[in-house]
Amino acid sequence: MMMIRNDIISNKDLNNCFIHSRFGTNLLVLERKESGVLLVALSCPKSRNAFSDEMYMDLIHLLDYARDVDTITAVVFTGDGPYFSSGANLKELDNVQKDQRNTLELPSGKFMMAILSFPKILAAAVNGPAIGIGVTLLFHCDLCYCTPNATFWIPFTRLALVPEFCSSATIIETIGLAKANELLLLGQKIDANTAVQWNICSKVIENSNSSIDDPFHSSSIGIQVCEHIEKNLLSYPFGKESSTIFVKFLRGKRQERLREVCKEELLKLDERFNRGDCLEAARHLNFGKSKL
Repeated sequence: MMMIRNDIISNKDLNNCFIHSRFGTNLLVLERKESGVLLVALSCPKSRNAFSDEMYMDLIHLLDYARDVDTITAVVFTGDGPYFSSGANLKELDNVQKDQRNTLELPSGKFMMAILSFPKILAAAVNGPAIGIGVTLLFHCDLCYCTPNATFWIPFTRLALVPEFCSSATIIETIGLAKANELLLLGQKIDANTAVQWNICSKVIENSNSSIDDPFHSSSIGIQVCEHIEKNLLSYPFGKESSTIFVKFLRGKRQERLREVCKEELLKLDERFNRGDCLEAARHLNFGKSKL
């Protein structure tokens, strides 16, 4: 059963099959008890599901829970409302004193390391626009699907950032150097069909109802992705055991290398932050909301 924390505000058993909870202050979680799939909705509507320090910590706690509970088989990320995520919260850019930033010790860096060491299935159900880390996260997922209205945008160069979350390696390995530079270097925004053509997503879920804000509605892309994993993997004999084995061989072998890539990227990011490049770029562009 879902771990009960003081900041979970609701916990409801639906037909003895699902547990619907708020986990921390920024996540909605639906635990599908029979299959052990956790559908996790990023839920901070005011910031379009921006990744704040609070959200990073909520996700770290949730990944710890999912890793340690034997009955949990997979984590599926989606968004609450029209956005998947608007990226990192720019309002927190100047929370760390200049010359003292060490991203590996911040919630964002700890979240990246938690994802890189997670041993079970990670999937994404991209229900709308994904920006910045909302895109780079997808390259760490074993499965990724999107709705027709999803868009993908990595505006790092205009904010004087660096490739982060191993994107200097994962994006090139996935889509090739030329297309990776369209995304990373030139900051091109692409649509759902292009994301499929470029192998970022497996397919567009055409019959998902993106007009419904409830991420747990039966026609939502999140529920459809959960059912897809259950039908095509977890319903088979030894499906849960097979999933663990396959994830270990398909993703586990590259994790150590990606951890080193991530650390190298974050060190360069710290240099730019500590020099004031990122904050100055954000102010110049008048980005008052999340665009990372």
